Amino acid sequence: MKALHLVRPRHFEIVDVPAPELPDGTSEFILVKTSWVSLCGSDIPFFTGNKRYSRYPLLPGAPNHENVGHVIESRSKQFHPGDVVLAIPESDCGLAEYHLAQAGKAIHLPPELAQCDDSCLIQPFSTVLNAVDQLGEVGGKSIAVIGLGSIGLFFCWLLAKREAGYILGIDPLQHRCQIAEKLGASTTIPMRSNECVHSSRQGSGEWQPIDICIEAVGHQTETLNDCIDLVRKQGTILAFGVPDQLVYPIEYETFFRKNALLLAVVTPDWSDYLTHACDLYQQYRHELAWLVTHRLPIKEATQAFTLYEHHESDILKVILDASVWE
Repeated sequence: MKALHLVRPRHFEIVDVPAPELPDGTSEFILVKTSWVSLCGSDIPFFTGNKRYSRYPLLPGAPNHENVGHVIESRSKQFHPGDVVLAIPESDCGLAEYHLAQAGKAIHLPPELAQCDDSCLIQPFSTVLNAVDQLGEVGGKSIAVIGLGSIGLFFCWLLAKREAGYILGIDPLQHRCQIAEKLGASTTIPMRSNECVHSSRQGSGEWQPIDICIEAVGHQTETLNDCIDLVRKQGTILAFGVPDQLVYPIEYETFFRKNALLLAVVTPDWSDYLTHACDLYQQYRHELAWLVTHRLPIKEATQAFTLYEHHESDILKVILDASVWE
């Protein structure tokens, strides 16, 4: 089969490798022919070489985990050849013509979504759905979302649906702020979160500490401390952004004096949340599908990753068409 091979940072090669085989002795796996993949912000540090523990070349097909395709072989009673599925590839090796997936990390796509490349959005949407559920009742509460990439925008939309009292979006990119307001943010601030912290310390009385602060940036250590600074006493900080460093320096006394709650959310129960997210996405696709701003053939993966890395061309979400490899 064909696969993308990240042989060194920022350099993919298209290679021929053996197609994966279903493991013997288990009924938990399916073999999927990839149709579309979408890029995630957590893929980018592998592309750029910012994951210190990564060794190159990566496995063929890595790094990617947001995929739609159809089943070729199955050992699971839930899936049969020809089924169109959203499936999370084993070892995040989704940049390949075929990939293995656990049955518990795959769902059938309904006919209305089976031919839609934006169905890839269901996977990241499921993680946001899980995170908001972990917050409990958000109705009437004030919530800040730091980072308005696709994940932060999903947060704004879902929090608005859950009737949060006030949703503040914070991101230095003006176009992201404008989209956040279209999706439900009460207001936005087009600046970095550390700039918001300095502004809040001016003592003008305009800044009101908020109930919940969501860190949806990741990949650096400063924004978590900004959340600690901006949240009210006995407030909640939701750590969602994916870390690249093993150790984060926390402004502990500020956190301690506020009696704050730090809540980490990462992997949901996939079988439940992929299904829940699929149902919700199908219902509201007209409000969310346009978050896909770019579509490219998979052979142009380097360009897609570079656009995503630098936030160029007002990119939000990019889909790679994996049906043609030549």
